[in-house]
This record gives sequence, C-alpha cells and structure tokens, in this order.
Amino acid sequence: MSLERFLHDLHFATEKVRPPDLEVDWDDAPLPYKLYSGLPTVLLPAEVALSLTGEKVTGEPSLAQLGSLLYYAYGLTKVTQTVFPQELLEDALFPVQSCRRPVPSGGALYPNEIYLYAKLSYMAQGIYHYDVAHHRLVLLREGDFDEYVSQALGQRLAIQHCFGVLFVSTYFWKNAFKYDLFSYRLQGLDTGVLLGQWLTLASGCGIETDVHYLFLDRAVNHLLGLSGNEESVYAIMPLAPKPRKAWQMSTVPGRGPASTQETTAEPLIRQLVPVTHRYQIGSRRQKDYPLLREMNEAAMYESTAMFECPAAAVEARDAARGSESHVLPDVPPNQYEPHALPDAPPQQVDLAEFCRRRTSPELDFVWRKMTREQLAALLQEAFGAFRYRHDLGETASALPALYVCIHQVDGIADGAYRYEPDSHSLVARRYGEQRTKLQAGMLLDNVNLFQVPLCFHVTGENNHLLDKWGYRGYRIQQMQAGIAVHRLLLGAFSCGLGGHPLLGYDVATTDEIYGLTDEQKTCLIQLPIGAYRPRVRLEGSLHG
Repeated sequence: MSLERFLHDLHFATEKVRPPDLEVDWDDAPLPYKLYSGLPTVLLPAEVALSLTGEKVTGEPSLAQLGSLLYYAYGLTKVTQTVFPQELLEDALFPVQSCRRPVPSGGALYPNEIYLYAKLSYMAQGIYHYDVAHHRLVLLREGDFDEYVSQALGQRLAIQHCFGVLFVSTYFWKNAFKYDLFSYRLQGLDTGVLLGQWLTLASGCGIETDVHYLFLDRAVNHLLGLSGNEESVYAIMPLAPKPRKAWQMSTVPGRGPASTQETTAEPLIRQLVPVTHRYQIGSRRQKDYPLLREMNEAAMYESTAMFECPAAAVEARDAARGSESHVLPDVPPNQYEPHALPDAPPQQVDLAEFCRRRTSPELDFVWRKMTREQLAALLQEAFGAFRYRHDLGETASALPALYVCIHQVDGIADGAYRYEPDSHSLVARRYGEQRTKLQAGMLLDNVNLFQVPLCFHVTGENNHLLDKWGYRGYRIQQMQAGIAVHRLLLGAFSCGLGGHPLLGYDVATTDEIYGLTDEQKTCLIQLPIGAYRPRVRLEGSLHG
C-alpha cells in the first residue's frame, strides 16, 4: 500500500486499516505507561495541589509545582471499573477496569510518554522521563544539552531563558495492539489533546511556552535514547518563566530571520554517545507494523532546510497532483447572513477540578436545551485553542476550523454552521435538523446523537497538509485537531456539559452536510456535547 493510499484510508475507509475481524490479545496488552529500571530517580511530592486557581510559577518552579504540573498533565488521577453486558443474559457480565488520566485517550490506552530536559537548581541537569506509575522523574542522560536542543530545533529557540523543555513522544504499540494501523490517526489526536492540556496548564500558571512541530527527529530521539521505530517524539514544548519579553522567540518561518546555516541530523547524533536503558512495556510479543514504521520514517526531517520547504512535501505534492497545475474550484458565496453571538465573559475554570471530574459520556447524554449565551461562551473558549504560539509561521491559515450542527438552542435556528472567530458569529451552511443524518452516519451505536444539542466537527484541508509539510503534515494536522478537541471539552465543562470525541462516523456524510468537498476540506473528528447523567461505575480517586 502506498503512503498516500494509507492516509486516504485512515480517513475515508477506516475498515481497510482496522479489519473488523481483528482479534485483540488482551492477555498480552501493553502497560499504559513505560517503566525504566536501574536508573537514578527524583521523587515528586505525593501531595499535589488541590486547586490550580492562583497557582503561579515565578522563576523556576519548585519541586512541588513541577510535580503538580506533571500530575495534572498526564498523571494517574483515578481508577474506574465498569460492568458491561456480554449478552442479554443477566449473568453474562464482564467488568472493565482502567486507570484514568486528566485527558481523554482513544480506548483509554494513552500512547504518549513525557520527557523533560530539566535545568533546575535542585536536580541534576539532564534528560528525564516522567514515570507515571510512581510519580517520579527518571534520569536518562545527565549534562548540558542547550546547544544540542537548539540546533535540533534549527536555532529557533532562545533556550537560555528556559528552565525546561518538554518532549512528547508516541509509543506505537501502546494502541496499535488494539487499533492496528488505525492507531496512526489516534496517536496524532491523542498527542494534540495532551499538548492542549500543557498549553492550558502553562497559561494558567504563568509559564511561557509554544509548540514546535518542526525538528530533527533522529537527533531528538537519539538524545532521549529512543529507537524511532517503536517510539518517536511528535512535539517539543520549551518552558520559560514570564514576562513574555524574556522569551525572545524570534526565529520562526515567515516571522523573522532563521539561522542561515543548515544543520543535519547525522553530525548532531555523532556528538553524543548512544544510551540504551532497560525498561518494561508489559507485552511479551510486539507485532511489527512495517507500514507504521515507513510512515514514521517518511515524516522525519533530516535537515533544518526542510523546515522551510520540505523535500518530502514536493514529492508528495507531485505524486498526488501530477505535473499539471492544480487550481481550487470557486467556492459559491454563502447565501445566509452571519448570526452574531453575544460576547461572553472569560470562563473561570479550575483546571484541577476539570481533571478530576472529566468524563466522556456515551449513552449517558440526556436531553437539555441550551442558551445562546452558553454556546457563545463555549465557542469563545474553544477558539482560544488556535491562539497559541507555534513554529508553523505563515501556515496559520491552514489551522483547523470549527463547524457545528445545532438543535434547539434558544434564538438560533436548527442547522449546520461554521464558526467565524473574527466576528464571533455563526454562518449557516444548511438549515434544518441534522441529527437523523448524523446518527445514520455513526459506525457504532455508542452515542445517541438525538440527545445532544450540539455536534461539533473540527475540519481541515483534505490533503492533510501534505503540500506544506510532506508526510509530516498529517500528524501536524491531527495534533492541531487534538488541541481544538481539548479546548472544546474544557469549554463544555465550563458550561456544565460533557463531550465525547468520536472517530466512528462516516466522513462523507458530515462533509456533505457542511458542503466541504468542493472547498477541499474535510471533517477530522466529531464531538457531540450536551448534558449527561453520571455513569454507573465504581470509581476511586488516586489524588495524593
């Protein structure tokens, strides 16, 4: 299968990348976290902050603050046990137990790992892994790597102002064992949700950060001691104290001069001796997925010159379009007037409370009407997801957009709408009730869309940014969509509502509802939002 066909099937023909007869070996399932052994550790305080309201980091964070940040980003927050009927018989029940974290993840499998380059006075400078199971940091490589990290990012970071740099990786087998090749789509979305959590944490605690999608992959993986075949870094986030003027993030594509000296991965790698450490992931048998490895390798950048005009992008564009020029069709003018929304005051949400109470309703949604004010507040909060600093520069126009199908919101006619953030308004794409089409397009019967007033869709370019960033564009787009999903869930929580991210829907149906096909756009993920009743399950907090 070609990589172009693989990306097409991931989105439009999911049955081809996750066979319906796939048998999952749950007895050999991997752990939801990676466990290193035989290495120095830094224990993080078990007593984490009960509230993050008013929690501010000045200078470098204390050990307790660092522990709270890591815990509320990706720590183990609670354990749940739910009983499902296996058949119609009352005695045919089976319990499902899982450890939950502050953010949602496909199948609660959490494929990401967090690494930290720490430059803090109370611990050795170097590369650490966040050991989620024991809430501690494990030292992987000690030393000063400022220049190495800076070069791997193309000299686009004033790292001297940072007290740390986060590396968010994906361990492929952690969800590939269940979702097969479809896991590649989930991994980008899961990573984006985690990035959204970090952006929100940093903003609330007074930490400057941005997201780096462009870096020399092999050099970064070498620094962390990762193979790149089974686990690879997807995004990098520098951390620095405010004020913003000390950040000096001046070298991003399209916004200021970047280093004119090209850096390649191989010379950087030769600067550091390789490290290999013993670790456990739980599975005795890990299946190889050659197509996942090929996709990951094709997305890697070997030179900082690719940050500006990736050679892979040119190849992918030529392969997809041929030698003829490609002109987008004219988009017909919208016949509907914008529906202005009322300004909403900033939502005051305690992120710690969100992490403790967050849930993903399925058949737990219950019907309740919404007001225009609630919808306005939710949209205003959600679009803040796109106002973060990143290294994509002029491709900001390729950021995802928000569309929503509305039913019985006071003062707004039922229909399918696009949200226009500049005017804080909704533009109708189609009037009328859309729930019947949306429900018919569901591939699983796990959510009743007739019970929700809002069904959001995060949309993006249907070529998945291949013409801008090559095969790396797909995972960039999925991460951006994940950030938007996180912000929608946070906005829903602030309104007393819940949401459930869904990929089990017919993309052609949703694209047709909004008329996206002629605009070369597509729906990336579906998110119904509404009121819900508490799920019947055993639940225990793991809060220290």
